[in-house]
Amino acid sequence: MKRENLPTWQELEAHKKTIPEIHPAAVIAMLEIKQAAEDIQASILSVLQRDYHLSEGKFCTLIVLHQHPEGITPSTLAEKVGVARATISTMLQRLERSGEVRVEARSEDGRGKLVRLTSQGRAFMQEVLPPHYLRVSKLMEKLTQAEQEELIRLLRKLAGD
Repeated sequence: MKRENLPTWQELEAHKKTIPEIHPAAVIAMLEIKQAAEDIQASILSVLQRDYHLSEGKFCTLIVLHQHPEGITPSTLAEKVGVARATISTMLQRLERSGEVRVEARSEDGRGKLVRLTSQGRAFMQEVLPPHYLRVSKLMEKLTQAEQEELIRLLRKLAGD
């Protein structure tokens, strides 16, 4: 939803006459959070797609694998990335063909699978992550460190953490 499509305070006050529990500030704050997240995500993803040919799903998958050098099961990976098992299966096939991941039988019983980054995948992430974190840091420079910490606290509170 673009900012010009956000309801005005006056529109929300009019709706409040029908449903008194509506709080205009709450609605506008939530929509502003959503818009800011979409804008930030679009700017970050455009660089990842342009410079590294990474989709959001592939990038998230590679980050989770990077965080689990010992390997992770495909079902746990799907859960952490937030996609269906079928989606992760297709993505892993592509990543395996390109040499970035290795899917192997688990040593305990040979029935389950374990996924981990290959040395090529680890090298790729070492190339991608530092400039990615720098871009994110630059985006957040609009806020002081104290404001960033307060934003983290507020967002976690809002999420119920």
